[in-house]
Amino acid sequence: MNKALKNQIDDMNFMAQLFNKSPRVIDSGNLTDDDAQRIFQKIDGGLSPENLHCDGEISRSAAQAKYRSYMSAVKGLKVMGFTPVDCYEF
Repeated sequence: MNKALKNQIDDMNFMAQLFNKSPRVIDSGNLTDDDAQRIFQKIDGGLSPENLHCDGEISRSAAQAKYRSYMSAVKGLKVMGFTPVDCYEF
């Protein structure tokens, strides 16, 4: 598992615990297809122009860094054999 994917999972787990929300915390050592789809969907939302550029509040280089991190996480999921469903085809 690459660092970008681990960071995405850690971020999702932190937010789930912070707001005491379902769905359950993702076990990075035992990803299910449902977990992978949740991660793909989070990344898909993060790639919207508004989210990627923080509504214009970050620099172009910072937005590029976010983009590269998201795409690295996608690559990590694909290397593990997961394919996105019901979201943008990366």
